[in-house]
Amino acid sequence: MSTPEEHLSACLKFQEYYDNTLRKVGMRAPQPTLGTTVNDYRRETLRTIKRTFLPQNHPLYQVQMRELKADALGVLEPQVLEAAVVEANNPCHVEPGQLRKIERFDQYGQVKTIDWIGQESFVKQMPNYRSGRRVQSFRNPVDHSGNAVRWLNVP
Repeated sequence: MSTPEEHLSACLKFQEYYDNTLRKVGMRAPQPTLGTTVNDYRRETLRTIKRTFLPQNHPLYQVQMRELKADALGVLEPQVLEAAVVEANNPCHVEPGQLRKIERFDQYGQVKTIDWIGQESFVKQMPNYRSGRRVQSFRNPVDHSGNAVRWLNVP
């Protein structure tokens, strides 16, 4: 039988494993507590990840994480983590007209990059946005009235 300290040290190894994946979506795995078994920590963490990132129509969302056997955890863990990264970066899950901030962390827990995702470009939210602007000319420069500019001497 394992001691609570051995369970805690094993939980800390799984926390590091989860953190390596979750840093891509701006989240850290929850801190394990003394007295929690390794498999209980894994089940609760996977349940939290599932409920945070996966949409309700995702096939893995239907899995009851708290009822999983120990051998099934090893199979479902990589699938849930991979699906969480994919769904967290999916702009379809952001409300139209909104942007979501995703902070990506380095291995030391410091913010490395900040990405913004959304269904539309942030440029459309600017007050002076005018769609349909076109390039008038590259080779033959013209001024604002359409007259050729002679002083530029483009061959």
